[in-house]
Amino acid sequence: MDLREAFGDYRYYLQMNEHRSPRTIASYTADLKRYIAYLEEMGIHAPQQISETDVQDYLIERSEESRPATVSRTLSSLRSFHRFLSLQQPGTLDPTRFLKGPHAALHLPRYLSRTQIEKILNSFGKEDLDIFHQAILELLYGCGLRVSECCGLRLNQVHVEQHVLRISGKGDKERMVPLHEEGMRVLQQYLRLVRPSWEKKRLPYVFLNSRGNPLTRQYVHQMIKDVLRSLGMDTSYSAHSFRHSFATHLLEGGADLRVVQELLGHSDIATTQIYTHVQDQRLKQTYDVCHPFAREEEEE
Repeated sequence: MDLREAFGDYRYYLQMNEHRSPRTIASYTADLKRYIAYLEEMGIHAPQQISETDVQDYLIERSEESRPATVSRTLSSLRSFHRFLSLQQPGTLDPTRFLKGPHAALHLPRYLSRTQIEKILNSFGKEDLDIFHQAILELLYGCGLRVSECCGLRLNQVHVEQHVLRISGKGDKERMVPLHEEGMRVLQQYLRLVRPSWEKKRLPYVFLNSRGNPLTRQYVHQMIKDVLRSLGMDTSYSAHSFRHSFATHLLEGGADLRVVQELLGHSDIATTQIYTHVQDQRLKQTYDVCHPFAREEEEE
């Protein structure tokens, strides 16, 4: 059974068996349509393929564009859906079973280490497709872009001389995000050498595929899976993991949480606070190094 069939069965169950209001059923239905579309973009088409990490990544992405109450309701929708599937389909585990609440679900987003990022970005060759893929990943990690922002990036939003991208985020809010020198070099290489040969008609988007069509979220997700698989790395990392890595590495380097909030385009600092685990770890490390009692314990 694929996801859409499972959704159809669940919707029928809601209408016939659950004592819920029409408004609640409509909200759950809308939540699940969005959820299934997201999973399909990730290359997930069956309930058995969904992991707890997939659910967490989805909720984190929703938290960046929705109010806390909406995220809480979304989690309730997903729990109800997966509980139904686990009862209806033997052998199908419920990936939401260990998620205690929306705050717990958003805790500790998965991110790649600096070594892993370097391994990925250094793996590309000089072929057109390699340059194309590297440029995409340079922006996802180097600028912390959402996949939708990367796909929708326009040529007039790239300011080469200033090494800055002008990003139109959620709610049409604009932010200026710097891009490091190597990232800009790779992007320029793609724009100068690859994009002109792929462009079939004039389009405003930075990223066009080899057929001249605009980049899609599904392509990005599948490309990342393929790259990770070719390197023998964990393929459960998603495109959003590069954004998480961007934020985490900035905080590890000493960046202020408010600055990271601006760079990520979060309207609410509460959304950025899912990364406070990094600050907590840095505080503990500072304490262990600097506090005399902590040093004495190590010396004993």
